[in-house]
Amino acid sequence: MVKRVSLAGLITLLLYQPCGFIKEVSSSGDKQLDDGRVEEAIQAYEKLLEKNKKQPEIYFKLGNAHYKKGNLEKALEAFTIAIQLKPDYAEAYKRLSEVSMQIGEPEDELKVCLKAVQKDPNNPELHLQLGLIYYKRNLCDEARREYETVIGLDPGKTEAYFNLGVLYQDFNTHDKAIEMYKKAIDVSPGYDKAHFNLGIAYYQTGRVEESISEYKRVVEINPKYAEAYVNLGLACFVKGWYNDAIEALKKALTQGSNSAKTHYYLGNIYHKMGKTEKAIVAYKKAIETNSELVAPHYNLGLIYLKKKMNDLAIKEFTKVIVLDHDYANAYLSRGKAYELKGDRVNAQNDYNSYQHAKSAFGRIYKEEDVSIYYEGSNPDK
Repeated sequence: MVKRVSLAGLITLLLYQPCGFIKEVSSSGDKQLDDGRVEEAIQAYEKLLEKNKKQPEIYFKLGNAHYKKGNLEKALEAFTIAIQLKPDYAEAYKRLSEVSMQIGEPEDELKVCLKAVQKDPNNPELHLQLGLIYYKRNLCDEARREYETVIGLDPGKTEAYFNLGVLYQDFNTHDKAIEMYKKAIDVSPGYDKAHFNLGIAYYQTGRVEESISEYKRVVEINPKYAEAYVNLGLACFVKGWYNDAIEALKKALTQGSNSAKTHYYLGNIYHKMGKTEKAIVAYKKAIETNSELVAPHYNLGLIYLKKKMNDLAIKEFTKVIVLDHDYANAYLSRGKAYELKGDRVNAQNDYNSYQHAKSAFGRIYKEEDVSIYYEGSNPDK
């Protein structure tokens, strides 16, 4: 006699797999993922889901594997299914929010993260993520509130102090920024980004020697931190420690810094030291790297003007005006070069253009000392 199986029983048989099988395949996928064998891990997790599609933890792991592979859309899909199967899955909400941020779905990322916080209000990681989302949307009061909530839940959360520092630094509240960066460093003394931003905050408040100490600390922690060498060089330049500045900037070039601007900064130092030929070489290298960077053309033109190499000076100032027709000083300097050549008509035209640009735009340029970018100020980077 054939034993009959009810529909309910058939469904149970189809979905059921021995616990040992699930653990074995899941563990295999975990190990493969840890070993960097991402595709094999994905196959292991998918094999499990072929047997039973109601396993939120496996979808979560599958999402992490797809994320590691760089397939954000599939990661998003896997995390979404994990949440559908397990509506209180706080970690899946967090990962879904992170991926949403990266693929540019701002509405979804906020909704997802808010829901995650509602499900798990005492999770500092979720509040930290929510703070980042608010910051990205320029909702700074809300971001500050979330970071402060994180600190209340976990006083040892370095990133919360750091992110608060960035917020205060954005609004030029430097004393508060310094306080937050110091707290981040108290928790994690080797946090190079906090030392880096602290160095900039000191620089911005005129405490140049203290900024130099912080940049030196950064490169002790992370010898490959190119921007720290750049800022160290600029701070030494301000102090008049020209040889130290040159050494730091040359080190920055070996670590892959923005070479156009770094060569430009080197040109400024050589120019200040009276080493005109070295300054010319540095400015030319900056232009070779990025011909649309205005400042090297302008400063090179000034050197040629001083040396009465008027045709070369005019050529550089003309390049400046082509790149930025509102650059008032370029008209003034080119006018002087024309006047030295005896070309009074072109000289007067440029003097008139200088007055117009100056009054219309108020753009009298100065040499650039330091980049305004600091770590964390752009959440997309």
